[in-house]
Amino acid sequence: MLYKFNIYIDGLFFKGSGIGRYYESLVKEMSLKGIKIYTCVPIWLKDDFEECFKNYRNIEAIYVNYSKYSLKGFAMQSAILIKLEKKVDLFFYPHINLPMYIPKNTIITVHDLTQFTKFWDRNVFKKKYYKFIFERAINQCKGIIVISEATKKDLIKFDKTVESKIKVIYEFIDDKFIKSGMIGSFQSKPLITCNYILFIGNRKKHKNLERLIYAFNKIKNQLKYKLVITGSKDKNNGLKDGIDLLIQKLGLRNEIIELISPDDKTIINLYKNAQLFVLPSLYEGFGLPPLEAMACGCPVAVSDLSVLKEVCGDAAIYFNSESEEDMAAKIINICEDNELRQSLISKGKERLKFFDKNNIIEEYLKYFKAINFE
Repeated sequence: MLYKFNIYIDGLFFKGSGIGRYYESLVKEMSLKGIKIYTCVPIWLKDDFEECFKNYRNIEAIYVNYSKYSLKGFAMQSAILIKLEKKVDLFFYPHINLPMYIPKNTIITVHDLTQFTKFWDRNVFKKKYYKFIFERAINQCKGIIVISEATKKDLIKFDKTVESKIKVIYEFIDDKFIKSGMIGSFQSKPLITCNYILFIGNRKKHKNLERLIYAFNKIKNQLKYKLVITGSKDKNNGLKDGIDLLIQKLGLRNEIIELISPDDKTIINLYKNAQLFVLPSLYEGFGLPPLEAMACGCPVAVSDLSVLKEVCGDAAIYFNSESEEDMAAKIINICEDNELRQSLISKGKERLKFFDKNNIIEEYLKYFKAINFE
């Protein structure tokens, strides 16, 4: 179905980790539905943006010289939105970074509430600043999309007055991951030729990577596998971060392979050739990597968070995220039981049907239409 209305989708998080991928996927899919999309994108990402969306129509970018949380940006973007109000039916923010002026039909996305947990290590000023921005956004917008029932529960606990605004819409898997797992798809040579366990994600405290490394250290001699760590490192001016120091302390430099900020082609290759994907998180708002792994035919083990059970269902093995011993035992169990691995791969393919892209995009568009005509 083609939808004939115009949307502003904020692009200040373009190329910005998970939210940037979420933005990119939604813009592409909504463009294919015939929707006219206006978007503000940082000027320094102009070339990347044009390359990313060169095959998509109906997208009009406004290049701006400010970042997502700057006071300058909050003021300057307000002027842009006022001009766009005559052209646009609805304003959609993939995050909560609303400017000073908030148009009537504005929807935000709340991915998680990590910033209000013990895992967000920032100074008092930054915490108060973010809290102000967050509370203002959820109270002044017209609608709130959350990406899981778990995040909905957390948000209601934070502020019960916004409950009536909340709509749960799950994330979906990019087609490139789905296609890579299809029978007959092109099989590229493994980038890493030995057996390995895979972790994909950043190194923030709630990702619990440190505990995974300790668990791996307990079983490395029994399994004879490598541990592959990919994702972004802590910003520390090129110095070793806490994970680097832990690897050095445990003498695991030859047992752990690090790939920093790999592209999607590399990530798909890693998923397809891993013996197991592990996500040991202590907190998540959704958990897209386990679904990406399932799409690529990789068995999955994750921590026993309610949100990961919501996402993965019976297609994963769960472990106590605070127990290195339980984590290690579950990893060994999967890696040494080929029948279990094949069962998880099969269940993973079935689980993906629950996150069908076309159905999820239709949910977004029906919700946008309902908000626009309220």
